[in-house]
Amino acid sequence: MQATTTEQKPAGTKLTGNRKAVLLLLQQQERALSAYEIIDLLRPQIGRIIHPMLVYRCLDFLLARQLIIKLVSVNKFSALPDGMTEPGQCLICEQCQAVVFSASSNPLQQQRRKIAATGFKLNQQPVEFHGICAACQKDKLK
Repeated sequence: MQATTTEQKPAGTKLTGNRKAVLLLLQQQERALSAYEIIDLLRPQIGRIIHPMLVYRCLDFLLARQLIIKLVSVNKFSALPDGMTEPGQCLICEQCQAVVFSASSNPLQQQRRKIAATGFKLNQQPVEFHGICAACQKDKLK
C-alpha cells in the first residue's frame, strides 16, 4: 500500500504532533489497526502511556478529513493510498489483516449517484470484502 503524504492534506487541516503520529503509523502499516493496536505501537515511540480517548480524537479528526477510513466490519482503521479520497472496494485478509484498496467500480459509482440524487448524503464507506490474500494462500501451501 502506498503511503499518503501529510503534505497532501485538505485545506484547513492542522496536524498536531499526536495526529501526525497516528497518521504516519497507519501509513506505514499494510494492515488495518484497531485503536488499541495504535496505542500499543505508538507507546515506544512516544515514551509514555497514551490515553485511548486521545487516539480516538485523532482518528475522528483524520476520518473527517478523509485521510484514513474506518473498516466497519473489523472495527479497524487504515490510511488511504496516495491520491485516493474515495475508496470503492476494500479487500481485507482474514489471516494477516492486510488491506488492499481499489477505486470505485462503475456499478458502485452509479449506485452512489442514484442515492445522491434522492438527497440522501452517503458516507464514503468502502464496500468491504473478506478473504485470504495471495501471500497467505502461498504460505498455506508450503
